Amino acid sequence: MGVVMNDLIPAKSMLDLSLLAPLLDELLALHHWVSEESAKRIELHSHMAIDQASPSLRNLAHYLALREKDVRPLQQTLAHCALTSLGRSEAHVMHTLETLIRLLEHTLGRPVASLGKAPLSFDEGEELLKRHTERMFGVSRGLPAHIMVTLPTEAAAESSLIDRLVKEGVSCFRINCAHDSVDVWEAMIARIQSAESRYEHRCTILMDLGGPKLRTGALSPQVKQLQIKHREYPVDYEAGVLLTDECTRLHEHNGDGLLLDAAVFTHIDIGDQLHFIDVRGKARRIDMIQKTPAGDLIGYCKHKAVISLDTSFELHKHTGSVTGQPSAFLPTRLHTAHNAVRVFRGDEIRLCRSVQGRHPHPTARADIEIQVPEVLNRLPVGARVWFDDGKLGGTITAIESEGVLITLDHAPPKGSKLARDKGINIPGVNLGLSSLSKKDLYDLDFVVSHADLVGLSYVERLQDVELLVEQLKSREAMLPIILKIETGRGLAQLPGILLNMLDRHPLGVMIARGDLAVEVGGERMAELQEELLWLCEAAHIPVVWATQVMESLIKEGKLSRPEMTDAAASARADCVMLNKGPYIVEGVRVLADILERMQAHQHKKTPQLRPLHWSESATG
Repeated sequence: MGVVMNDLIPAKSMLDLSLLAPLLDELLALHHWVSEESAKRIELHSHMAIDQASPSLRNLAHYLALREKDVRPLQQTLAHCALTSLGRSEAHVMHTLETLIRLLEHTLGRPVASLGKAPLSFDEGEELLKRHTERMFGVSRGLPAHIMVTLPTEAAAESSLIDRLVKEGVSCFRINCAHDSVDVWEAMIARIQSAESRYEHRCTILMDLGGPKLRTGALSPQVKQLQIKHREYPVDYEAGVLLTDECTRLHEHNGDGLLLDAAVFTHIDIGDQLHFIDVRGKARRIDMIQKTPAGDLIGYCKHKAVISLDTSFELHKHTGSVTGQPSAFLPTRLHTAHNAVRVFRGDEIRLCRSVQGRHPHPTARADIEIQVPEVLNRLPVGARVWFDDGKLGGTITAIESEGVLITLDHAPPKGSKLARDKGINIPGVNLGLSSLSKKDLYDLDFVVSHADLVGLSYVERLQDVELLVEQLKSREAMLPIILKIETGRGLAQLPGILLNMLDRHPLGVMIARGDLAVEVGGERMAELQEELLWLCEAAHIPVVWATQVMESLIKEGKLSRPEMTDAAASARADCVMLNKGPYIVEGVRVLADILERMQAHQHKKTPQLRPLHWSESATG
């Protein structure tokens, strides 16, 4: 006698048909909610009726409405019934909902509800994203994501670098307009075009406008001890010890120096000597050998010496006269040539408009200029300030006329050097900056005639994007814009920007994970990069996975296990960007191999269930 399969299955594991009717009702209610809310969003942001919007814009509005609800209980029920859980519906939200509803109506024998027509099908949603990606980055080279590389300065002169990168799989090159010059950019582009013709492969060029990047400027650290090195006589201007009574000229000196009280300095002249006992108890002297055009003096110290603010000097006149001269005196400030200052947790630093002519702060370890000084007027007490990609961080504790005082509470145990041109992040504060500077507008003239894509840095407002679109139109250009999301404010504003601009100009998004992680916190970065991938897929626009991808391999020649996993996850983006480094060619080769392998396993969020051969998996 044959065995009936259902007899072998416990009753409790069979599908409970009583779930289907309430499930259908819930899906119908959700469909109605998404339809109503998406129409409101399009009217609010795009100022048009929903039937006038493109399929991509409508789908984005549908997705944003869907994600306003917590549908996790519904997803669990759908999965229990072996139905799609909506978790992969980004590119075709209403098609997925309506397909589910029709299946359940047919199963339950219910009359077909009037739902309207979805703006696009499953295949059309996938095809739109593919088409928009190809518009920006060209036809795929057989990988699930394009590979972009930021070009270093030497790419303008080194003939083989770009050739090797194209050969290994690069399909897009990024030129950062914050660095180099027009001559260097032209040389880079000429080499890209030459490689294109040799390898018969089109490579797109993205040129990033620099934007209002906050960076450190000149530094004026509090020097507690000045170490004067032994130098052979005669010495030049910078090798000597500058003596002055003007703080500005002391700071401008690219060498060692002493600031003296004006009442003392007026008695010192060429040929005089300053005798002192240094910090180590060594008897030393500084001979006045030269006078500068500004009236300062250059001194020569024959032997190594260590001077502090407590070092007492005696003036020995070359004339032998002692009338009116000070018997002993202390320096008021020490100075040395500096490119960086090491700071520690608990230190105070002053972020100021200029270090020129400033008197040192009595408690700050250093005065540090900010290259966009107007933002200082917007900084409140209590705001967090981060330096150098989050290596250093602190809180503003006081506002002064010359700047803001910051107490550092985040630093490595052995401190960290803070140098010029290091990035500054101030999360959660509206700095009131336009994302287009005067230099950006000047650079844009070159960009529109040489690039395929233009990158807009530090996007935070709709007005930033509209301004760039207007500037492009005035130059009769329609370059697609890559919106670089680098701040918490930009992240929050992105859905509204896309709803407004999606039907007005071709767009892509770059997840600038370095600055963004500093802004929102590294622990949140993992989930936020996922949300950005989903949002862009819903809008059918390409997304670039950027910053620190395989950084240790590219910079040091060794790949860490976490970086391998990160590179594998990047296959869900439409383009992966690698930064410059001495091992960049090897980095491209490894990334291309990882992307090719992942292509058989994953498409966006969807696992691809290819046959698995375990022994081959370990060896090939």
